[in-house]
Amino acid sequence: MISTIILTSVGAVAGFAYASIIGCDTVCSIASSSLNTTVYGAFAGFMIAFPINKKFKK
Repeated sequence: MISTIILTSVGAVAGFAYASIIGCDTVCSIASSSLNTTVYGAFAGFMIAFPINKKFKK
């Protein structure tokens, strides 16, 4: 459970950092808004953490 929270937070921070540093204005649908990129990053972090969390429960 704690690994899921940590990796989801890391994904959100990485998404926000991507939007702040590299993001584009209106051409990219994902990086056009820092909120969109933060949510996508959090989702990616959750998708990485979910199988890891299931593996440790067994």
